[in-house]
Amino acid sequence: MNMFKKMLLSILMLIFAGSLPLYAAEQDADPLKILMITGGGPWHDYATQKDQIKDGLLERLSNVEITTDFEGRDTNTMESTDFKFSRHLKKDWAAEFDVVIYNHCNLQVKDEAYVKGIIAEHVKHQVPAVMLHCPIHLYQYAEGDGADAWWDFTGAVSYAHEKENHPNTPSYTIEVLEPQHPIMKNYPRSWRTPAGELYLIVELNDDATPLSHAYSVETKSYSETAWTHEYEGVRVFTSSLGHHNVSMGSDVNLNLVASGVLWAAGKLEEDGSPAPGYEGERGLGWISLLDDDDTLNGWIESGGVVDWTAPSWYGRKTVWPTMDNASAGESFRRDGDTLVVEGDQRSLFYDGEIAGGKFKNFEFKVDVYTHPGSASGVYFHTRYKEDGPATFGYEAQINASRAGESKTGSLVGAREVKAATHADSEWFSYYIKVDGKKITVKVNGETVNEFTEPAGVEGPASLHLGTIGLESVGADSRVDFRNPMIRLLPD
Repeated sequence: MNMFKKMLLSILMLIFAGSLPLYAAEQDADPLKILMITGGGPWHDYATQKDQIKDGLLERLSNVEITTDFEGRDTNTMESTDFKFSRHLKKDWAAEFDVVIYNHCNLQVKDEAYVKGIIAEHVKHQVPAVMLHCPIHLYQYAEGDGADAWWDFTGAVSYAHEKENHPNTPSYTIEVLEPQHPIMKNYPRSWRTPAGELYLIVELNDDATPLSHAYSVETKSYSETAWTHEYEGVRVFTSSLGHHNVSMGSDVNLNLVASGVLWAAGKLEEDGSPAPGYEGERGLGWISLLDDDDTLNGWIESGGVVDWTAPSWYGRKTVWPTMDNASAGESFRRDGDTLVVEGDQRSLFYDGEIAGGKFKNFEFKVDVYTHPGSASGVYFHTRYKEDGPATFGYEAQINASRAGESKTGSLVGAREVKAATHADSEWFSYYIKVDGKKITVKVNGETVNEFTEPAGVEGPASLHLGTIGLESVGADSRVDFRNPMIRLLPD
């Protein structure tokens, strides 16, 4: 064998050896077989939600196979919801699945044997369950002790929800009770739901672990919104959210569902990440900071706010500059899925439903396009400022060619980057991570800046707690952003 062939063989062996562990892990991980039972009742849009859940899982996880049983789509009245899912009438129907998702509402079933038969199949084959919204209220009219059996299975007694102004009951804020639980490591500390209908929990099982709760303005008390428990060896995860499509299909909720599915199936690591072989392209925990409706909901633009500290303010009409239901401000506007930054010097600050815009440890990523001679910046650990550049927190600069400005990846005033690693007129990925006192900045996946804040640093320009902001540097600059996303890390 000549020298060239020997070298080629050695290189191929090294490449194969380096890729073997990942390939082996993928092959060793059996596909996670998920059954989704959905449909029934006139109250929920299951035709849409079944796709929201399926697509959300496939985006966040890999190596999963989802079977969907969608029945009862013609049950348009409460009286017509006394139907049985055909799969539940078969013997050993659960044997071929690793976990079952229930998002259904055949509310009027009274057959005690049918209800207990569903539970018995889970126990017989030790198949975990994930309950989403309406299953918590199901089978309350079952004969005998069917209702009690089902409540024991779901982990809580619940048969009512907030009713004032139903179905347009007010939104509520979900607060995490167990931030160190693997499921909740992919969830913000608090989240204001985009729509209402809070389920009221009458009694939570003694063996259940409440993961989150929300305050009911009707009962003037807290009600659990998610929990885990075990029923005769079967893991069960339950979430009460999901009446409206806007809630079911939200990033926050789909992260919760995906995490709950993995936990129930024993495929969720202690740090909240999927077990090897089940990691999806998007990953768990990432939340978009732009709504899907082409508005700037949840953001505020600096400039034009009445000073409510002024003596003359009281009694005047004041409009807080939220961008809710608007697609454009003075220097920031939505153009489909693109956020265009072009105009006078202003800033745009996140003030939305995710943790109230109060972020400490997190990962942030966004796709950026700089036009020639343009610049911008990402503020973090910052807060709203009416005029001029933000003064709280740090700024991660964006600039490939604009004179007199720091280059992309620079932490302005803390650690500079001498040259940008991207060019104008092309999209690049921008990533910022804050973990304790350490800041990491990446461009196109490559680390361009690392900085650890010295001990004892105080004052506005320091790491503490704050929101995300974007900068418009002037009318002669245009920078485009897409897919701004945040993933909160444990504090």
